[in-house]
Amino acid sequence: MNRVDERKWVIKIIFQNEFNEIDLKKLDFYITENGLEPSKFIVSSLTSILKNIEKIDEIIKSKLQTNRSFENMLPIEKAILRVSINEFVIQKHVPTSVSINEAVECAKEFSNPDSYKFINGILSSVAKDI
Repeated sequence: MNRVDERKWVIKIIFQNEFNEIDLKKLDFYITENGLEPSKFIVSSLTSILKNIEKIDEIIKSKLQTNRSFENMLPIEKAILRVSINEFVIQKHVPTSVSINEAVECAKEFSNPDSYKFINGILSSVAKDI
């Protein structure tokens, strides 16, 4: 599985976490239950996001305009933002521009037609602060 596909799986699992919280102790089991090989990228990304979710969410909230609330964001938008912010702010293992581009492409694939603009705006704002 290539990195793009691994990232998409991380997004899908973080999306699922919005509805059924994932226990870190059972992460490998959860990954294999989804039919995946527990690759280093998938395991390290999920572990980092789940351990740092409050910090990541605070970063997202700090970039929202007053007319948009975190609670009203689509769960898939939250998942995409969490994965990307983890990549270039927390783990710093993916170049910022690559992570933002991949997030925008995932938003086009998984979310509403205009979500990619919102995702790009939030991530570009986060990138300016690092």
